[in-house]
Amino acid sequence: MNNRLESLMSNIELGPDEIYSSIENTDFAQSTEIKLREKVASQHYDDYLSAIANSHSVTVMDYEVERFLSKLPQNALILDVGGCWGWHWRNLAEKRPDVSVVIIDFVKTNFIHAKNVLGDLVGKQVTLMHADATNLPFKIEDKFLGFDGVWTVQTFQHIPDFPKAVSEAHRVLIKGGYFANYSLHITPFNRFVYMCFGKKFHIKGEVTGSYFLERANNTQLGIISNFFGAENTEDRFTESLFHPDLKLGFTGRVNSKFGIVDIWLSKIPFFGRIFARQRVFLAKKSKY
Repeated sequence: MNNRLESLMSNIELGPDEIYSSIENTDFAQSTEIKLREKVASQHYDDYLSAIANSHSVTVMDYEVERFLSKLPQNALILDVGGCWGWHWRNLAEKRPDVSVVIIDFVKTNFIHAKNVLGDLVGKQVTLMHADATNLPFKIEDKFLGFDGVWTVQTFQHIPDFPKAVSEAHRVLIKGGYFANYSLHITPFNRFVYMCFGKKFHIKGEVTGSYFLERANNTQLGIISNFFGAENTEDRFTESLFHPDLKLGFTGRVNSKFGIVDIWLSKIPFFGRIFARQRVFLAKKSKY
């Protein structure tokens, strides 16, 4: 653990399970979701990447990780909010041996799987922490002390107080640091297909008996722009060919040719606005 990270973690307790913790009680508003996530985390998985490919395009997200890492300086610190199994960072030692990542999640059971996926990276380049995205435990008393990047994939979409989560991400970033938020997109293509099959396309609110979901929208973009500045905020789209809810989950497999084509399609904004499953808000904290 480098000196900057040690300073950030100085007030946080490390448990005997090698997991840091800053949560004394969980938010009642998301207690139903926590139970759901814990149920999923309690299951056994023989092949983690195959399981992940049912919910994410591994090839596309590997590309997105590299894209994000390319923006960060040497010896960068990244905070992964809602990092779950930590699979985005499984190649970190090969890609960026100088970078350190702190993964936080409000479901501690997820870290059992994170240790399996990340192996020796845990305790070296990766730190695991049981924490709340809307109440990050890091005290930023020095403008150079924060994180170089905050990365979050399909987590902020489940947080009812979106502005608070963005405020916390902005607070812990150093000046010039990057914030990347990936959320499900209000995809016109998916909406049309759902309509054809008479299915409800959930956009915002409680999904009965499971979790809160608010798909990425212009209001959220405006909130991020208010914190980071519109000139420092980018709006992108990814996963145009990956639609597991439409039974196209096979496109998410590792090194999938569909994934490679998908990466190129992400460079065509018009196509992404219509077909992409994910919308990405990338913002840079002002240096001034």
